[in-house]
Amino acid sequence: MSAPTLDQDTAPPAAGAAHSHARGRRLDPWAIALLAAVVSGAWASRPSLWFDEGATISASARRTLPELWNLLGHIDAVHGLYYLLMHGWFAIFPPTEFWSRVPSSLAIGAAAGGVVVFAKQFSGRSTALCAGAVFAILPRVTWAGIEARSSALSVTAAVWLTVLLVTAVRRNKPWVWLLYALGLMLSILISINLGLLVPVYAALLPLLAPAQSRKAPTIWWAVASLAAVGAMTPFVRFAHGQVWQVGWISGLNRNLFLDVVHRQYFDHSVPFAILSGVVVVAAAVLRLTGAPGPGEGTRPLLLAGVAWVVVPTAVVLIYSATVEPIYYPRYLILTAPGRRSSWPSASSASPASPGS
Repeated sequence: MSAPTLDQDTAPPAAGAAHSHARGRRLDPWAIALLAAVVSGAWASRPSLWFDEGATISASARRTLPELWNLLGHIDAVHGLYYLLMHGWFAIFPPTEFWSRVPSSLAIGAAAGGVVVFAKQFSGRSTALCAGAVFAILPRVTWAGIEARSSALSVTAAVWLTVLLVTAVRRNKPWVWLLYALGLMLSILISINLGLLVPVYAALLPLLAPAQSRKAPTIWWAVASLAAVGAMTPFVRFAHGQVWQVGWISGLNRNLFLDVVHRQYFDHSVPFAILSGVVVVAAAVLRLTGAPGPGEGTRPLLLAGVAWVVVPTAVVLIYSATVEPIYYPRYLILTAPGRRSSWPSASSASPASPGS
């Protein structure tokens, strides 16, 4: 047997460093996902189950599938898929506080990892990691991660559907658009509020495709979205027939501003909201005093985040003001990834290339 040569034993230092850097980038979403799942689930066993979580236990753990189907014909159709998934979960794990909430903690982990993947499509590695980490500790998100309800699953679907949209626009292949249409249908089945992402995506298209090649993906997006929404319209109409369940929601009131800018994202955590505001104001002041702003690659992330927050919120507020009151801060958790994606990019002071 011949002895290995020096060239066989050692790789060039630069190549080794590049390989290590690439491996680190691939592990970024997994690291943030683990962080988010641990942060959300660390104290999952401590708070007692509250009323809505009791509804999950009653529907998913104490009913047979025929009984669950009959229940959804009268109430909670919007939670039907979540109840079905939890029915399978409770066939394996007991309906205790901890085990009832573990799926939500895992879902928040998946959502946080998706935020990193989404942010990397527009910005550098540090901005993407910051977006994922801040999302993981956002009070509205950690609340969803410790609650046996469908909120965590819905925000996960929102994140990964948006990642799928970015992929579909940039690859512009029929099979990817088919996956997008199926993903949109599944997302609406998880939460009908996720239909609000369709107008968000209309605003994102100019950010994702250059003007000279925008026509084809726009047509594909319109066809896929219309097909998916059309297919899910009967379900949405049926679920809307149970809107009386949220008849307790009052109309828009004088606390609306606080609801939108504070409770929608920070729940009742005033210190977190103040800290977030201070950081954003400080970044704005630095920018006005001449500090370098976000790089060209980061601006699309900022604009995408703003659209993700503003469009669904505006639609729900207008509907609540003109048709029937349905706005409630925690129901718009689907906008949380946009809030956290735009915050790091707004605070960034140095340009960064996507994926770096």
